[in-house]
Amino acid sequence: MLLFESPLKSFKKLSWKTGLFWLSTSLFVWMLGIGGRDLYALPGLIGLIFLFRELILKNKSFEEYYFTSSSRLLVWGLYSALVIIVLATTFLNLYSFRWNIFDVGSYSSVVYNLSHGLNYNSFLQIPATSDHFTPSLVIFTPLYWLVPTVHWLTLAKALSYFSVPLVVYFWLTDKTEKNFRFTLSIGFGLWMLLFYKPAVSSRLFEFSPSSLAPPFIILSFIFMERKRWALFSLTMLFLLGLKEHMGIVLIGFGLFVFANKNFKTGIIFSGLGLLIVYTMIFQIMPYFRDYQVFGNTQISPFQDIYGKSLYLFKLFWPLGFLPLIFWRFGILAAPAIGVNLISGRSGMYSSEFHYDDVSSTMLLMACTLILIEKRHDLFNWFQGKWLKGVFIIWLFCIMLFLPASPAWKLEDAIPQEIHLSLRQEIRAIDRKWPENSLAVQSTIGPHFQRNEITIIGQQSSGECLPPLVNGVQAEFILLSPDIAHYMIDNFDACIQSLENNPNYNLLKTFQNLIVYKRSKN
Repeated sequence: MLLFESPLKSFKKLSWKTGLFWLSTSLFVWMLGIGGRDLYALPGLIGLIFLFRELILKNKSFEEYYFTSSSRLLVWGLYSALVIIVLATTFLNLYSFRWNIFDVGSYSSVVYNLSHGLNYNSFLQIPATSDHFTPSLVIFTPLYWLVPTVHWLTLAKALSYFSVPLVVYFWLTDKTEKNFRFTLSIGFGLWMLLFYKPAVSSRLFEFSPSSLAPPFIILSFIFMERKRWALFSLTMLFLLGLKEHMGIVLIGFGLFVFANKNFKTGIIFSGLGLLIVYTMIFQIMPYFRDYQVFGNTQISPFQDIYGKSLYLFKLFWPLGFLPLIFWRFGILAAPAIGVNLISGRSGMYSSEFHYDDVSSTMLLMACTLILIEKRHDLFNWFQGKWLKGVFIIWLFCIMLFLPASPAWKLEDAIPQEIHLSLRQEIRAIDRKWPENSLAVQSTIGPHFQRNEITIIGQQSSGECLPPLVNGVQAEFILLSPDIAHYMIDNFDACIQSLENNPNYNLLKTFQNLIVYKRSKN
């Protein structure tokens, strides 16, 4: 009996800080991508045991735990490391040919053409506003005058996500005390960047204009709350110009205000938001494509009920279902979620792409408001041991289902020798034939910035027909079997069809690229 007495006494003296140490260790191991889930789950489980001891066995309240100055330093160190890893990954993804024409190459083409005074998407060979309504991208045109590159877009997206904790901290200045404000703002940021899969999937996606929205959504909400209507109008105008559906932010604000008894403002905001969305999607964009049917708009609300139900579960369970329990706050995100639910495109309700950039932001905003406004109610609820137990189980599930480690993503992004060789040959072509028209496979497209360029795809018969650029067959066709080739399923059949085309000749001066040049006749 005495053999176990001393270790038992030592265990009883250990505080929640020991548990925090083990949980931090688990998070650090996961971020480094060492050993997979089995390795990082072990220190996490130890940390949860200590948490169980503090909250349940010792019956302590959540209100007793705050970030100390040393723990804040640890969190900022973790956040800084994350910033470096993500920025490095963002830049390297281009050189490892992980970016595609859809979507970053396409939007980069739009900005490039805007910098030359053109409303045009070269890859799609259509007016830019007939595909997506993105006039706010004009802010990047001065940067494209300096150096035309997709890096401006991907860097802006990364900075957009990294700025969120600072914006949230500014938002909460007058709402709560400093310690709790820090906890909520850094928690908001880490959840968006690391833990909340719908938001993480949006962050990992190459680029979409709506991925610039998170900090501006929060800023617009701040200005609305403080009745700074001029600033509210400016930020909202920028949001509306990011994509045709961004009026859902205004609708969400309207529903939130209405649910909280400001009926007049709620009706005005919601009605105006609906009018804007309808006008953008069903009037302005069709005008630019001569009112021809376009495949982007697929409305089918009753398609795949199971898949959409699973999507809702993925949205709400990592948030402890708080936006549903306190629906007057959660209604903020309802329009953004609704846009995905009524779509007939499964990707929009998969939580695997960028389609939750708005909904995840507004859901996290709702949770932040709940934790501020209902903080004491929640603390009272969690006086019961069974709810504390549920909380610990929920934390354990969050830990088990963490998204991919940032270090793994960085490792995947490091270019191989073949990638560097391909990049050199692409730059050589860009220098030698800067004005000639090109047709390129999807992963090659983002490496070029020019007006006369388009994508090459494959017919159902297996043929790759030389695409038209401004009504004329492309002068050069660029392909590579060593990188991803979206829209070309059978690469060998594609090459064979080009070999049999009498209008094109294979250039034998390239080792890594397959380059066909149109014959003079």
